[in-house]
Amino acid sequence: MTIYSKSAMTRILAGRSKRHQLLISLTLMMLLVFGASLFGILTRPYGFLAALWPANALLLGLMLRVPRLQHPAGWLLALLAYMAPDLLTGGEPLLAFALGLTNLVFVAAGALLYRLFSPDPPALATPASVLQLLLVCIAAAFFSMLSGMTLVRWCAPEWFASGLWHMAGFWFTSELVNGIVILPMMLTRAERRVSTGKAVSQDRLGHALPALALMVSVLMAVILNGPGSIGIPVPALLWCALHYSTRATVFFTAATSLVLMSTISGDLQGLEQSEASLDVIISARLGIALVALGPLTVACINSARNELLQRFEYLANHDHLTAVLDRGGFFARGQHLLGSANSARAPVAVMVLDIDHFKSVNDRYGHAAGDEVLRRFAQTIDATLRKNDVFGRTGGEEFAVILEGINRDSALGLAERMLSEVARQETPVAENQTLRVTVSIGLAWHAQAPLNELDNLLAEADRALYRAKAGGRNRVELAELA
Repeated sequence: MTIYSKSAMTRILAGRSKRHQLLISLTLMMLLVFGASLFGILTRPYGFLAALWPANALLLGLMLRVPRLQHPAGWLLALLAYMAPDLLTGGEPLLAFALGLTNLVFVAAGALLYRLFSPDPPALATPASVLQLLLVCIAAAFFSMLSGMTLVRWCAPEWFASGLWHMAGFWFTSELVNGIVILPMMLTRAERRVSTGKAVSQDRLGHALPALALMVSVLMAVILNGPGSIGIPVPALLWCALHYSTRATVFFTAATSLVLMSTISGDLQGLEQSEASLDVIISARLGIALVALGPLTVACINSARNELLQRFEYLANHDHLTAVLDRGGFFARGQHLLGSANSARAPVAVMVLDIDHFKSVNDRYGHAAGDEVLRRFAQTIDATLRKNDVFGRTGGEEFAVILEGINRDSALGLAERMLSEVARQETPVAENQTLRVTVSIGLAWHAQAPLNELDNLLAEADRALYRAKAGGRNRVELAELA
């Protein structure tokens, strides 16, 4: 009987867990590629040419987001997932194999190019990333086209009856437009939003107008269905890019592009493969791919701008050391909260907190230790507060809190909990040495929030704080206002 040490057992279990996760990931990938390939095969209006082929961009996006899928088993399973729908719908095995390899060429080329750009997983977040997307899709489509012109042409020469150059153009534009339309949905991530404390507008109609305009413009493009109809949704797409997040814009752009491609393919349904029909498809797909780049670029620019403005606003209203509101930000947020409480006739509590004997911390241990005490103190207090409570640093070691809709006993209970949490917190100040501090709290509670009297409430809480200091510190004093 083999006996393993604890560390060896941990490594064995970790290895099994990783293999289990890889197996699940590969299975899901195979199912998604199979489904996307089957969907593409069912959109073939000419007997062999797919009107929509999302499988390649989908697989590339999956492998970029989950790098462990780029495993030998992953490539093999992906090839099988490409071939299976073709075989199930009556395709020839050799041709299905050639098509599967050609599809993998697009994915492999895209993955390699993105790795050359950066070792980190790519994300569609900046204008440069849109250009990167375009370059990757062009190169991947080109290599896929070369593979198709050799492998597939050898297996099915009848497919190239309309001419080598026409088929090359069709193959290239098909891969290009599917990559530009589908891949952004895989690479776009949730945008980070910095809380500024401002109320969000609830104008739902105004928020929905760009999407409604896009729906109308897409409908007009489908009805008119002329050579320039693919340009009709562009103004609405740009409006969406300026109004919504990058992720939403990517979705709207993809949906619009897919509708336009489906409309064009539907119009050509039943026509024989010819130079004229291929010319129409090549031109339309190239136009759709280029149109899609506009709103994607605008959305990335707008997102980067908004994030920068939010970051500037955050820095302007927050204390750089403790990351809580500074004095200006506290008064702005506090006054807004006080107005809201007054409108609702809700009670309000204001606390002023002062770290006891903080000057001696700086004198004895240095300002670096004092800064660490302030940071940990702010984190401790912030952890006790509710989401909408306002907390800020109003002086050196002095902080303040405003709470809306809280009764007297709950406010006192919260202040007492702050005392105990702060007293339990240990701050390392030297090697093998920690420091504990206490806090004194002045609490002003009002049964109904007064309007525009934050200064008066803070003054009452400050007087209560002086009483707490005089009473021995590490305690709460209450000023109950009528």
